[in-house]
Amino acid sequence: MPEITQSFDINQPPELVWRFFQDVPRVVTCMPGLEYGGAREGEAGEEIHAGKVRIKLGPVSAAFEGEAAIPEVDEAARTARIKGKGIDKRGGSRANATVVYKIVESGGASRVELNADIKLSGALAQMGRTGIVQDVAAQITEQFAESLRATLAAEAATTTTDEGSSPPEPAPPPPAVPSEIRGESLLLKIIWRRIKALFGFGRG
Repeated sequence: MPEITQSFDINQPPELVWRFFQDVPRVVTCMPGLEYGGAREGEAGEEIHAGKVRIKLGPVSAAFEGEAAIPEVDEAARTARIKGKGIDKRGGSRANATVVYKIVESGGASRVELNADIKLSGALAQMGRTGIVQDVAAQITEQFAESLRATLAAEAATTTTDEGSSPPEPAPPPPAVPSEIRGESLLLKIIWRRIKALFGFGRG
């Protein structure tokens, strides 16, 4: 399966964004379809985080139960690598993922760069071959970025007020994060792309 590359901008300083990313339970609150299950210490002393991901792509649905660790963290470069794995006990699908994220300074604000290598087996692997995984990744990233921006803006506003400055305009509440990743609309987009390619729609 090809690598997935996504990025998005946040109008907050990189130091603030980096600190937020180090608090896994808080990050999870911004992720669609993800339920946090707590942390434990691994055999090598690293912190392992448990969780569940719910996803529905057309006729295929799955609830992956698994865990993730962060074996590499480079604070100076503001980059880290996450390794995760999970299994859908009902359907038998399995997933393994390696995600590298980097927070880059961009004119006083931040740019979050994500690179993921995801391997699927079972029923969802068939969906992966259609290219829908790329579209789902883009949808998840967009929803995560929207929630993250709102969360950090609200926290920044609270901090400013606590320091004694004049109260800023209240930040809008973070958008509700979907409890399940759904891809029905993405399936329709893929079908439409194939129809256009087959019949030559949209060609000059």
